[in-house]
Amino acid sequence: MLVGVISDTHDDYKAIYKFGEIARRVGVSAVIHAGDWTSPFSMLKMRRALGREIPDYTVFGNNDGDRYNFAKRAADSQVDILGEAGVVELDGVKIGVYHGTSEILVEAMAKSGLFDVVIYGHTHKIDIRRVDGVLVVNPGEACGCASERKTAALLNVEIIDL
Repeated sequence: MLVGVISDTHDDYKAIYKFGEIARRVGVSAVIHAGDWTSPFSMLKMRRALGREIPDYTVFGNNDGDRYNFAKRAADSQVDILGEAGVVELDGVKIGVYHGTSEILVEAMAKSGLFDVVIYGHTHKIDIRRVDGVLVVNPGEACGCASERKTAALLNVEIIDL
């Protein structure tokens, strides 16, 4: 199962549509957005980009202030808002999702033993590493605001029986 991982879109609708195009082309089964959509309307653009069949999970970022409209647009666009942080379980793999405004909380999630994968954003920097056997992923920034590099990630979620 392939999962599209994206964060910090910051209303860059061109990046959102490009991500949707790639996600559909490679056959992702779900998308996880680690926050900082900025405008609730960006969720509608993501839904248009992905189509109705791909589930989309998200957490709030520090720039996602209009929670009332986020809730309305999430319902309209079939985006599952997990809150400040949340868990998505896909094919038996527990994925912790948090925007990442606190580095110590990202590390605590990774070391907690609750997750197989921890996904975060906020720093606008790509980070792919293991912490005590837990895969930690920051896909960087879809908007390219800080680095001028627009990035996302693909996560292969697969449990192998040995």
